[in-house]
This record gives sequence, structure tokens and C-alpha cells, in this order.
Amino acid sequence: MSDSARNSSGAFHAGIAHQAVMSGKLVEETLRENAQRLVQLIDTLPQLVWTVSGDGTMSYCNAELCSLVADCDGRRVEEVMVQLLHPEDYARWFAAWDRAFKGSGGLFEIEYRICSGADPTTHWYLERAVRSGEASAHWFVTATQIDEQKRREEELRGMLHEKEQFFATLLHELRNPLAPIANAIELLARRADDPASVSGARGIIQRQLRQLSRLVDDLLDVSRMSRGRIELRKEPTDLAEVVATAIETARPLIELRGHHLTTGVPRTPLIVHADAVRLGQVVTNLLINAAKYTNPGGHLSVMLERSADCATIRVRDNGIGIPRDLLPRVFDLFAQAAPGSDGGMGGMGVGLAVARELVQLHEGSITVHSEGPGRGSEFVMSLPLPDRAGRIS
Repeated sequence: MSDSARNSSGAFHAGIAHQAVMSGKLVEETLRENAQRLVQLIDTLPQLVWTVSGDGTMSYCNAELCSLVADCDGRRVEEVMVQLLHPEDYARWFAAWDRAFKGSGGLFEIEYRICSGADPTTHWYLERAVRSGEASAHWFVTATQIDEQKRREEELRGMLHEKEQFFATLLHELRNPLAPIANAIELLARRADDPASVSGARGIIQRQLRQLSRLVDDLLDVSRMSRGRIELRKEPTDLAEVVATAIETARPLIELRGHHLTTGVPRTPLIVHADAVRLGQVVTNLLINAAKYTNPGGHLSVMLERSADCATIRVRDNGIGIPRDLLPRVFDLFAQAAPGSDGGMGGMGVGLAVARELVQLHEGSITVHSEGPGRGSEFVMSLPLPDRAGRIS
């Protein structure tokens, strides 16, 4: 090969080598820039992100994690997590992580609470980790806050618990009248020729059938409420007559428990445009509740008043009262107060929910007040009065 050929060949190979070096530098620069962009991206995430090397140390922590625990890099993951986790959750997390880290699996998932950093509030997180290669390779880990998910889960559990209580109470309420009715029927069979026994047995059956009828009516109303099918037959209605009818309906229970009842109505009629039967159902429910949740020999009162452009009915008792934590939920469906101190007077948590629905359909409001257990309760129902032209205010 001539000298010129050899020179040309050397120059060619040198050019290729130079291009290779330049290409390698370009690739390295591109990879470095991409890595920086990836780190910047991960630092903007609201999740906690970190990587764990094969020796169990953290090789990377994003900005969100560093805001909770400083100087994460190079520290063992257990040292960092003990600063983050709720004390009750650390042992559970460590056992699960230790199994995953030493095992052959490539996935890891666990929920726990974090209570570290400037925010003193405890937050729930879902941690997910994936192994990037063999047993000695890195783990890529994220932890996402799941407070809202936990809150909804807790609400769902509460609803399911309330429904379970409701169905248990419903079965109890359905069964309660059966024993007195069966006893009364047996009494009728044995003493059919005794007028007093027959009359007493008939009275027992009538009372228990009324109880069953009220129970079924409440359940039907709950069904109608859920479908928006409750209909009102409104007409001019004197609230004094509504109160009188409700008292008459609730009187057997009031007398059975030996309560003293005080009533007060204005001399002039208070006329509202309403469904008298439905309003009577509301007031009756309030009176029966007052009688049930007041120990025998208590004091009840029903007051009808006019206030500005509203008519107000107040049902008050000196009974067992309502705990402060139950007050906001007392009109919720399936919410149940504690049974009376004499036992056996619990309810299904349906009547007050129906009462609120009926009052709201009349464009009114119903509220409850209680100073707490043993301090009695007061339910206040307000209904709009028509103006002089007959319109609802």
C-alpha cells in the first residue's frame, strides 16, 4: 500500500473514531439531560418517591419526601421510615418490607399513616414498590396520600353498620307485637265467655296492630322517600286541630308511661296550606318519641305559637336527652338514639328522617335541641304562614 493510501486510511479511521467519541458524548449529554428532566418531573409530584439500592439504602428521594425528612440519600430505608410512620404502623410496615426485600417477589404494597413534618395531622398513604431487576437490583417506591379514600371507606362502613343495626331493630320491632297478640288470642280461646277478658284481649290486639301499622307506614314512607314519591294533599289546615289529633293518637303511650302532658295553643286559628294527615304524622312521631325516651312519670309539652310569618310547634320533654355527637345526625335515616333507661324503648331510626322529609315538603324546617344526656330534648317545627293574599310567605 502506498504512503498516500495509508495516510488516507488512517485519516478515515481517525475520523470514524472522532465521530464515535462525539456521538458517545452526545448520547451521554442527552441521557444526562433526560435524567435531569426526569428528576425535575418527579420533584413536582405530590407523591413521595424514592429508590432503594440492593444494600437497603436510599439512593434517591424526591423533593416531597425531603420536605418531611431531610438528608434521606444514603440512609437505610428503615431509618427514614421510622421518622415518618405512625408508631402503631411501623412494625407492620417493617415486617412486610423485610419480607419483600429479602424475598424473590417484585411487587410490594401497603397502607399506613404518616405523622411527620410541619403538619401535625396524621395522613393515610398507599405505598407501592417494584423491583427493577434481580434480587440485588434497585427498588422504585411511591407513596400516595389516600385520606379521601379512607374517609369514604369509613363513611361506607358506618352506613353498612347503621343498616345492619336497622335491620336487627326492624326484626325486633316486628317480633315485639307478636307475643302480646298470641297471648291475647290464647286468652280469648280460654275465656271467650268472660266479657272483661274478651275486652282486655281485644284492646291488646288493637294496640299492637296500631304499632305494627305505624311501623309498616314508616317503612313505606322510607321507600317513597328514596324514590321521591311522597305526595301531599294540601288544603287550608288549622294547626290546632293537627296538634289535637296527634295528642289523641299518642295518648295511650303517654298514659301507659304515666307522663304529665302540658299543651298550649293560641285562641285564634293558625291556618297553613298543608296536608293535615302528614303534619299529624310528624307531630305524633315527635310525641311518641318524647314519651318513649322519657322515664315513666315524666313531663311533656306541646306548644303551638305564631312567630312573625311562621307557625311553630314545640315538643319538649325532660327525658334522657340526646348526646352532643348524635345531634347533627338525629334526622338521618337509620340514626338511632340509645334506648331509654328502662330498656326496650329503642327505635328504628326512621321516624325522624320521615318527619324531616315531610316538613321540608311543606317548605318548613325542623330542628332539635338538647343539653345532653339526662337533660331532655326539644323539637321545633316551623311552617310558613300564608300572607293576606293567601300566598305562602
